Amino acid sequence: MAGGILSLDLGRMTGWAVANRSAISAWPPGRFLLGRTPQRPAILCGTFTIGPTGLPHGEYYDLFEKWLDDMLTVHAPDAVVFEAAIPHHGGQEAARRAFGKISHVERLCHRRRVKAVREVANNTVKKAFTGNGRAEKPAMIAACHERGWSPPDHNAADGCAILECGVRVLKHGETL
Repeated sequence: MAGGILSLDLGRMTGWAVANRSAISAWPPGRFLLGRTPQRPAILCGTFTIGPTGLPHGEYYDLFEKWLDDMLTVHAPDAVVFEAAIPHHGGQEAARRAFGKISHVERLCHRRRVKAVREVANNTVKKAFTGNGRAEKPAMIAACHERGWSPPDHNAADGCAILECGVRVLKHGETL
């Protein structure tokens, strides 16, 4: 699969979603009903857990970078969209890891010459996807189900929401 958009929810359990060029081409303005039809190719999503808790920072970043490098190799996206890191739990440690992952995303995308790398705010994603900027995990999953998609968990659901926001901004020029 080449081209399209890769989205990332950058937690320790990193939610992701990817749509190729043909899926992006079929994506109309507004809410897109996800699912597989001949007119709407498959959109993939999942969750990557960056090792067990308590890993040293170097090992943690190394695992994340290897995974992301593989994702960029396999999917070769034209754009990467990620949710702004605002760690709510874990204090300084969580903040350090979150901002470190952003650095790795931007550096790898630069090396790979990804055409667009965008950050979207958490409440913007939730508002655009559910209509509520403070939507909780069940509402995000429900919004995926409304679109015909069954993400394996709330991390992947967030990846789907970020993907839809990315399409709305990058393809349709919306200001979210």
